[in-house]
Parts: sequence; structure tokens; C-alpha cells
Amino acid sequence: IERVFENSKIPQSNMKIIANMLEFDSEGTATNFNSPLITTGNKSTACQKETEYFDKHADRVNSLLLGDNIEDIQMDACVRGFSKNVLSVGFLNDKVDERLDLYKGTFDIVLINDLDYSDVIQLFELLK
Repeated sequence: IERVFENSKIPQSNMKIIANMLEFDSEGTATNFNSPLITTGNKSTACQKETEYFDKHADRVNSLLLGDNIEDIQMDACVRGFSKNVLSVGFLNDKVDERLDLYKGTFDIVLINDLDYSDVIQLFELLK
């Protein structure tokens, strides 16, 4: 996510990305995930460790929650503790016919096969 935003020149100074981060070797090949690893079992508490960021930016009341897994919405409960307004965006990239209704009932916006984040980049462009 960070690299997509960097390549699109979307400033990240006013945002906190809570996600699994990849480690890369000198050839640019992903080799591992950074710790701590966020899993289905700890998604709801992952942002609770970021209270310093949320306290520092308490005047900001809007959050954008992006997820490519239905369980990513579990972070909503934590984010709502710090943000008045949360817009959730679900990325549905496989089993679209099977999962579309579930995603539509879970996320505010559902993006289908947006593998390059182009729709999210457009959203940030509108918000500038």
C-alpha cells in the first residue's frame, strides 16, 4: 500500500497504514513479513497499538479502512473508537459472484478487481 501511494505521489504524512508489511531482499523480491503479523485473530486489536498516532491526530475525525478480506472489517470497531467517520472499502478480487453480496453488506464501497488501486488513487485525488 505504501509503495502504491508513493508511486502515485499521495502524501502519507497525515495517515497511518496498519497492515502487514513485506520485507524485500536486495533484488526486490519479497522474502518475509515484518512483525507483528496481523492475522484474522488479531485484526480487531491491531490499531489499538497505534494510540499514539490517533491521540496526536485527535482533531482528524475521518478514517478510510481498506480491506481485501472480509475479516478486515473487524478493524472498524477499533478505528471508530478514534474516528467519527469511517469509510470502508472492500477489494473483491476473486470468487466475485460468490462473495459480492457479502462484501456489499459489509463494506461501504466494494471495488471489483482493482488490483492496481486505481480507484483508491482516484479517491485520494478527489480528497486533495
